[in-house]
Amino acid sequence: MVYAAFTERSIGMEEETKTSNRYRSLLIGFLILDLIAFTLLAVAYFWNGDIGDQEIKYEDAELVFDDLSGQKVIPSGEPVGIYLKTDGVMVVDCDEVETAQGEICSPCNGLLQTGDYITAVNETAISTKKELMQALSGNNTGTMRLTFLRDGKSQVAEVTPVKTNKNAYMLGLWVKDDISGIGTVTFLCGNQFMALGHSVSDNDTGLKISSTGGGIYTTHITKINRSFVSMPGQLQGTILYKKDLIGIVEGNYDNGIGGYLDEEYVAKHYKAAEAMYIADPDEVQTGEAYIYSRLDGNLKKYKINILAVHTDTANKNMEFKVEDEDLIALTGGVCQGMSGSPIVQNGKLIGAVTHVLVDDPTEGYAVFIENMIK
Repeated sequence: MVYAAFTERSIGMEEETKTSNRYRSLLIGFLILDLIAFTLLAVAYFWNGDIGDQEIKYEDAELVFDDLSGQKVIPSGEPVGIYLKTDGVMVVDCDEVETAQGEICSPCNGLLQTGDYITAVNETAISTKKELMQALSGNNTGTMRLTFLRDGKSQVAEVTPVKTNKNAYMLGLWVKDDISGIGTVTFLCGNQFMALGHSVSDNDTGLKISSTGGGIYTTHITKINRSFVSMPGQLQGTILYKKDLIGIVEGNYDNGIGGYLDEEYVAKHYKAAEAMYIADPDEVQTGEAYIYSRLDGNLKKYKINILAVHTDTANKNMEFKVEDEDLIALTGGVCQGMSGSPIVQNGKLIGAVTHVLVDDPTEGYAVFIENMIK
């Protein structure tokens, strides 16, 4: 069994938080499902590189990674806070509710399904759970027209909310509008970056998140829960969301996320960093390689052994085993939050950590950098 090495946290409205347990909330009118992720400040402040009084500086050039031949990049290994806003309100599940008459029904069953994204209610555009709740509580027409995206195509469903014995109207939907967690920056090319090595997916459904963008934050790692057999560990940390914005996420791709980091941040933290070329897949060999990591802010290189190389897959291109005793003592091998950690072999960047084997957390999978940037 394998486990994605990305730590998700639950999302709320506090400025600073630590890891919390998963919870489900019933708000007026409908059900809300949130992930195990960091609590996060309101979404509206993200756009145009501005959150409250925060601004980041970056060259708004086209984000292109598919041709880096002849260019050197900087392996990072820096853990960061990652936030993504969904492209509409994501439907996680349809559930049953009890009416005021004691009947059990599911208003949206057969109309909406897991993975749909609600984009409008009664022709009024929405993008957050709060807006959906407000539309429901203010609905006076009985039936609601929900516009939603399914597989990229816009559709409309007419749904009739049911009244409960608490005098509230409900749709019986588990929904979410954002996701956040800890991951690792893989490499920088100028102030552009790629991270994670896999897409950000919903922890409950396994579906890739359709996103309009998001933010990157510095994170202070406060605790590392080591991995053990059948028990993947994880990085825990804190983020000051009003102060720690350092980048913008432009896209959630199959093999990673990409965007821009603040130019001043890059100049300060990566001015003297080692730059190198990206290896072609046919250059990757079994044998010695190194994971680059900045868990404590300082670059460390941990020895691993590449056990197998697979060129015929889209993501699990390398199997590896951690051999460095310092990393094993620190993390147990590979733990959640290390997704995106760069792997270097023979002076070239070859891949990024993506998964940990639950049966042996000193082993994991990695993706070719070439596959990340396609």
